Amino acid sequence: MPRVLHTLKAQISLAIGLLTLLFAGSTMYSLHVIDQQHSDDTLVQLAGRLQFNQQQLAVQAMRYQENAPRDYPSYYRDLRLYFEDLKTARAELTHVIDAFARNRVDRSVTGESMAMTPDLPPHSLAIARELAQAWSAFLAQLDERTGPDPTEPRLEWAAKWIVENHAPLGEIAGRLSTTLADDVAARAARANLVNRLLLAAALIVAVGIFAWFYLRVLSPLGVAVEGFRLVANGDFAHKVPVIHNNEIGWLADSFNRLSERMDSLRKLLTRLEQGADLESMLRTLSESLPSFIPVDWIGVLVFGPDGRIHLEKAFSDGKPDNIGELSFEPERTLLEECINSREPLHIPDVRDMAALSDAYVFLRRLAQLGRRDAIFLPIGSAPNLHGVAVFANRYPNSYRSEHLALLRNLGVLLGVSLGRTIQLVENSRLATIGQFASGIAHEIRNPLATISLALEHLRGLDDLPDSAKKRADLGADEVARLERLLADILLYAKPLSLKRSPQDIADLVAETVKAEMQTPESIEITSTPCPPVSVDRDRLRQVLINLLHNAQQASPPGIAVKINCRPIGNEWAEVVIANGGEAIPEKTLQRVFEPFFTSKPGGTGLGLPIVQRIVSAHGGKIELKSDAQTGTMAILRLPLADHAAEEPVQAAETSSD
Repeated sequence: MPRVLHTLKAQISLAIGLLTLLFAGSTMYSLHVIDQQHSDDTLVQLAGRLQFNQQQLAVQAMRYQENAPRDYPSYYRDLRLYFEDLKTARAELTHVIDAFARNRVDRSVTGESMAMTPDLPPHSLAIARELAQAWSAFLAQLDERTGPDPTEPRLEWAAKWIVENHAPLGEIAGRLSTTLADDVAARAARANLVNRLLLAAALIVAVGIFAWFYLRVLSPLGVAVEGFRLVANGDFAHKVPVIHNNEIGWLADSFNRLSERMDSLRKLLTRLEQGADLESMLRTLSESLPSFIPVDWIGVLVFGPDGRIHLEKAFSDGKPDNIGELSFEPERTLLEECINSREPLHIPDVRDMAALSDAYVFLRRLAQLGRRDAIFLPIGSAPNLHGVAVFANRYPNSYRSEHLALLRNLGVLLGVSLGRTIQLVENSRLATIGQFASGIAHEIRNPLATISLALEHLRGLDDLPDSAKKRADLGADEVARLERLLADILLYAKPLSLKRSPQDIADLVAETVKAEMQTPESIEITSTPCPPVSVDRDRLRQVLINLLHNAQQASPPGIAVKINCRPIGNEWAEVVIANGGEAIPEKTLQRVFEPFFTSKPGGTGLGLPIVQRIVSAHGGKIELKSDAQTGTMAILRLPLADHAAEEPVQAAETSSD
């Protein structure tokens, strides 16, 4: 059977077409029977009229005999009356009998139009022709009795002939009327039987079609709906039975494949969540993703501390791909475009695209590995994007729209999972570095104190040469810088304990400016009264001091640092510290909270990370904005006392950045 006949569309169309044909045929046949019955009734009525006219002809003849004229005036009177009636009756009988004999009963005979021309049954037609022959012989004898002169016909002879010889005609006319009535009744009975059979057949077919529709459509659809409900409730292992080879079966089969893929994706995401490191996650992806998309190379590129992009790990055909170190600047690359758009980027032909720009270092390396089609997927979630995951294939244009749609749908989950893994790796690395730095700092402080005392002793000697004294002063300054660095490292690395108390944020800002700033007159403070915040007073002063020093250092001479304190809604208090200095470059602005990143000569790179750590421990937020019109703004938000935890908080040992 052709596949098109397996479709419910074709089967239902055929069923509806069959029902339509049956009911249309039955209706058309019923209309035909009605028209046939009308024509048959006309024939029966015409046969009755024929019999009546024949009897009237005999009655008139009998009356003429009983009242035969005795003189010429009476004769001429009957000539005008009886003879004219005789001619009229004769002409009408001749016309009707001739129409019956020729089986051509039309409007000229019946006097009305009919949808169907009457048709005599064969038996009735034979009698009609017998009647026509008898009538013809009767008329010949009647003409002989009437005489050849139409002006003086022998009416008495004609009447006598009619009376004596009309009986055979009446007998034939009666037989015609009776036979025709019987034939018409038999034909009506047959038509009624056929019509009933047609209606019964249509009813049987309708019941059969309904039973078929229930078994082939409604019942499988109910089973499919129940299966869909189970799968929608999370039972991805459930399979909807494929009962018939039609649209419902195809829908169930497609849904089974969809649920199977969803179950595979669930297992994939579960394995990704359980991945302990980047290598295990990439191994899981390289083993599982090929069943969904044509991928044979997976790599992860991440941002390094130097701002460059590095190839962290790669897998080829399910195995680690040791292609060596790869590091490059992200500017003017498609990777930068992918990161900025935060959307998957498809490269249909890697080799052709790599030839378009010298900046496409990674694409050229990917082409050297024999990969021709690639998709870039951003890793991480806004605002922290850690890098790009790359899915590649050996053949150009191998990723179709459905593959891109699947990756786009999975992009957020895969990107967040990979980003979290990278972040955990980075946090672990920072924790190790922090522990190491803390240990080193403790080891260095004692020798550094000894060196500081020695330098102080040398600087106090009266006979010390000027050149040696300058070197001692320089050494003392470097020792002081190292001590500040060690203090910041220890502050950043050790657990952070908070002792909260309700504080007026505007009063705390004003107090910090007055006590800690060398030129408090260069700072303008505006404030709007707001409820107190629950903070560690000393820790928050440390945050404000760091932000105010940074603002004063960046503010041009003669330009005041502006501070605005205000409530934000019913949950936050906001402190905005703004300077009118030069804008911070976007690349630098994105990294200011990274540990050990600094753009200041002699800076430690730990000031703002410590600020962020203290603010996060309070449940607050810190953000830097910078543009050429307004300079740089540090926006600090802290929860109001009613929305902050009052118990001491111990922060994690590593930054949450």
